[in-house]
Amino acid sequence: MALLYLFSSNVFYPFKAMKLFKRNHAFFATAILLICTALAISACEENAFNEGPFVSKRKSITYFAFEDFQPPVVAEINSFDSTINAIVPFGSNLSALSPTIIASDKATVSPPSKIINDFTNTATYVVNAEDGTVQNWPVNVVWGEEQAVLRLRLSRAIWNLSPTGTGIPDFFTKDGERGLAAGNNGHIYVTNNNDNIMILNASDGSPIGPLDMTDVDGGSPKIADVEFNNGVILACNSVEWTSDGGGEPTTFKVYRWDTEDSAPTVFLRYENTEYRMGDSFSVVGDINNEAVIITAFGRKFLNPATRGNQVFLWRVSGGVVNPVPEIITVQGVPSLAKFGSRPHASMFSVDAQEIIVNANDIDITQADLTGVFQARLPNTSKQLYDGFTSNFEVFEFQGKKVLITAFPRSSRESRLIVIDISKGIGNVTPEDVILSQDLMAGSGEVANVNASGGVSYNMLDANNVDLYVLITNQAVAKFRLTAELD
Repeated sequence: MALLYLFSSNVFYPFKAMKLFKRNHAFFATAILLICTALAISACEENAFNEGPFVSKRKSITYFAFEDFQPPVVAEINSFDSTINAIVPFGSNLSALSPTIIASDKATVSPPSKIINDFTNTATYVVNAEDGTVQNWPVNVVWGEEQAVLRLRLSRAIWNLSPTGTGIPDFFTKDGERGLAAGNNGHIYVTNNNDNIMILNASDGSPIGPLDMTDVDGGSPKIADVEFNNGVILACNSVEWTSDGGGEPTTFKVYRWDTEDSAPTVFLRYENTEYRMGDSFSVVGDINNEAVIITAFGRKFLNPATRGNQVFLWRVSGGVVNPVPEIITVQGVPSLAKFGSRPHASMFSVDAQEIIVNANDIDITQADLTGVFQARLPNTSKQLYDGFTSNFEVFEFQGKKVLITAFPRSSRESRLIVIDISKGIGNVTPEDVILSQDLMAGSGEVANVNASGGVSYNMLDANNVDLYVLITNQAVAKFRLTAELD
């Protein structure tokens, strides 16, 4: 009151007020302190009537997505009627989806985020606010439109040297042609007479002539398989250790030709004292830099006639091969303790963490680099194809993983098989398998008792791959692989 009186009584006398303030500054300070204290006491007395600290009433869902899809499916959230709608890819399993959920701060949601739930019908999520109130959020999930699927397409034979084509090649000898390789130089290479390599014109399959075989010696056959790798031609022999004659070691060799006109050199030499190896081999990577050379042991035919399940893998670094192989013993394959005859093994890349192996009386199998079984082609009941497969190749094309293999059935049937293994070897279905025309249909008896043969490919561009198949005693043919939306 003194303060109010001071200002009211001196409002028209500013100078007098100022003089009074100077004389009574202690009085003003005390008055202001009393006013602030009174206000603070008043506020405390008012808070005594509040309910306490703020309790959240919020119970919204602010984010709801199925992040397992690529790209993630983010649902549409309708905050006005508290509903959620999502469209997932056609064919998705609605009964087992795991959403990622974010709710209001201080709220909880049930079922919780990242828990598998059934969305076959409307699923309801309940959000509990901090104040104990709840809000139901119905979630509706449906399939999107069925999308066109990219499928592999195999042409009919571009040329066909077989009984159903222009006839079996003149250079074929009995059981003499087992391996085949395609170059990007307009040539393909076929093992010939078990001791030679014949160069063929890739445009029509006509023979051009043999490679130089100087100092190629040892093994039965001396030349069992051939590969083309970045301009280099490589070939291996096939050897088998026996206990006869004191168990003398045999020498597995990989020969190298730097050009078609050069003499071969021995690129890899391995003393074999236990196995049969070299029925076929693979070269993955760049032989002049980083690569792997792979062969396998499946069955011995001499004394003792035993079976095995070993894969041999030699590493090449800086163009130099390590002569000591990694020996991978494949184990855990269902109903299969050992491989069959003429096994083949390969990888998708030098850095791959798994190998793929096949033999005449097993189905194509995948294992990790320690030999632990991972998957097997689901063909035990012959639902994919009825018979053995032989040598194979794997490669990537149009975003797919592709396996091609030779399919020899003695004198009855011979084909090239193309398999889309993009979903994994263990998930292949009949629609993922393409069988070429039968190269032996109605031709009579031309036996292939070894069930041997080979396949190879040449990547022309992003949309076209030339495929080649060799069937011992019966055929060599060329096809074209493409992909189309279906």
